[in-house]
Amino acid sequence: MIGGKDSGMSAVLHLSMENNPPELVRLLQKANGFMESRSLPAAAVYKANLVLEEILTNILKYAFTDSDAHRVDVQLALRDRELTIQIMDDGLEFDPLAIPGPEMKNSILEATEGGLGVHLVRQTADAITYRRDASRNILTMTLGLQS
Repeated sequence: MIGGKDSGMSAVLHLSMENNPPELVRLLQKANGFMESRSLPAAAVYKANLVLEEILTNILKYAFTDSDAHRVDVQLALRDRELTIQIMDDGLEFDPLAIPGPEMKNSILEATEGGLGVHLVRQTADAITYRRDASRNILTMTLGLQS
């Protein structure tokens, strides 16, 4: 499902996917097309793709304890010089802001297993908020669009 609204420097894209890898690929392609069609700086597109892929991959791997189809909703909102990405799912409650970062050693290759992707997301986004609304996780990340 794709919807869009364009008004000057404002644009919103709504996407939905089921919890399976082919759907993830499709959603990432649509999101990338949206960002490129609005001529976002390459660095911002790279950051947005990193954040989307990491969070959505974690949802696919860890959010659901059954094998049923679940819907994951994603909204990209471009306003002024910011891109806001909101991801909503009905998986297990998970606040990525509440987990500690990985224990770093001499190099990233020696870091403790687990939490590295979430750490990357927290380092990449300019702002992140999490809330649980009824049975849904709602993660909102903001990226600045400086060139």
